Amino acid sequence: MRSGDARSEILHAIRRNLAQAASPPDRHSAPASSPPVPLSVPERGDVVKHFTEQLTAVGAQWTVVRTEAEAAAALARILTDAGARRVVGSDAPVVQRLLQAVGTDLVINRLERLSRDELFACDAGVTTAQWGIAETGTLVLESAREQSRLLSLVPPIHVAVLSTRCICDSLSDALGRVSVASHAITFVTGPSRTSDIELTLVVGVHGPQTVHVLLMEEA
Repeated sequence: MRSGDARSEILHAIRRNLAQAASPPDRHSAPASSPPVPLSVPERGDVVKHFTEQLTAVGAQWTVVRTEAEAAAALARILTDAGARRVVGSDAPVVQRLLQAVGTDLVINRLERLSRDELFACDAGVTTAQWGIAETGTLVLESAREQSRLLSLVPPIHVAVLSTRCICDSLSDALGRVSVASHAITFVTGPSRTSDIELTLVVGVHGPQTVHVLLMEEA
């Protein structure tokens, strides 16, 4: 998919869903201290399939895992294959558990312990994502749930952990479920791209060159 086509598709989806959200259904956002409430939607397999297809279309990578042990093994492979040596993790408990299980070959840091220069020296950032949007392959990160914004924007590799039960069909569906306490909501649709210079597509100038999603299957 060309970058212009992807941009047009995403903008079209945003306009369509904002129009649908003019009369939103009665939904109640969870308190900031609570984890996102998983979706209860039939035919989850179709939504997950659509989401992974769109992830591929926008240049993101993905791996389906069933347990935290599988997720830790997949994370170790991703970081090793990318040659990452220094990794920073968010304050999400599952992220900290996965990084502890990866092993001792990596230098693992927490965001609150790093200076700005140290953060820019990290090879990868690991976060969770609170929601996924199937129609565009977009990740939704909420500031009220986790300290993740810088980790998803600064290191050249971003690995996000997302429950398959938290994949929404559309943007309007996701917007209806975000926490009202979030002062910042980050939308991540594939690696960073720009064509500002002579319309030449360049990846990774304004953000990560690689986005990899670990999809956690949950019963």
